[in-house]
Amino acid sequence: MVKRSSAAFVVLAFFLICLQSPAFAEKFVIAWSAVSALNSPFWVMNDAGLLKQEGLDMELVYIASSPTVARATLAGDIVLSGANSQVIVDAGLNGGDLVAMGAITNVVAFYVMAAPEIKSVSDLRGKVVGVTRFGASTDFGMRMLLSKYGLEPSKDVPMIQIGGMPELAAALAKKSVFAAPMSQPMVYLAQQAGMRMIANLAKEEIPFMHIGLTTSRKWVREHRPEAKAFIRAYGRALFFMHTRKEETRKIFAKYTRINDPGMLDGSIQYGYDFMEKIPLVKAAAFQVTLDQVARTNPKAKQARPEQFFDNSLVQELIDEGFFVKLWGKNPT
Repeated sequence: MVKRSSAAFVVLAFFLICLQSPAFAEKFVIAWSAVSALNSPFWVMNDAGLLKQEGLDMELVYIASSPTVARATLAGDIVLSGANSQVIVDAGLNGGDLVAMGAITNVVAFYVMAAPEIKSVSDLRGKVVGVTRFGASTDFGMRMLLSKYGLEPSKDVPMIQIGGMPELAAALAKKSVFAAPMSQPMVYLAQQAGMRMIANLAKEEIPFMHIGLTTSRKWVREHRPEAKAFIRAYGRALFFMHTRKEETRKIFAKYTRINDPGMLDGSIQYGYDFMEKIPLVKAAAFQVTLDQVARTNPKAKQARPEQFFDNSLVQELIDEGFFVKLWGKNPT
């Protein structure tokens, strides 16, 4: 009788533990969209086991460029990715269901690299510049920069879409383009090839959700616990990157295929400089996007920033003290 009661107790205890576990039965596909340090939280969440720690079963895939990722999300092929505010606004104004439930960065975080003979942004008049894809964050940032310096994109400065960051670096080296917005680690490669930096977009005072934790409102509504667990995993990824630097360097090397210590350290520092430890979306990042989109789409003039993001899950975690407990202080 005692043995049977003990066995029953063990079974009951196991059952109760399973009920309390954050594990979710369903498997989801998530995507990262550029060989950039700003996508590194996805790499770290996956390779450091932080998704599994939160009970999430997620397959990580690479899909070049935010617009392509957005189409895959709208089609239901993936559930969550890193996409920018222009992609979300474009989808929303056309009846799409995309929403940012968090922001990895709220500024345009590109360096504009150019051929040696290009001394300033003004020198780009009549010269071809490259972006990854039209509608991607490279496209938005470049257009905003050109407009700020009195150049009309496409008219004064021809623009072509090339592909991913490695393709941009190759086109710049071959002088197929004279300038391109780039992030680390590709900036380092461009510098080694003799290219020069003519602008740091983060210093140009251009608010923009460069990369957001992007999904659909439907997925958040139907999978709110999983969505919240993903944001916790993101928070843990940022903490991991700041506290376990050697392991972070190995993960960066795997996804960027770079082993040069200087390049890796520069990429990691670039991430430190721009990524949000508490991923609240800033309304100004979407307002600037709406103002830009309104030049060609009248629907944007009637839209409000709050239509395109939902900070409620991040705010819940703030209220619960998650980020303070993680960092041992307020990380802001």
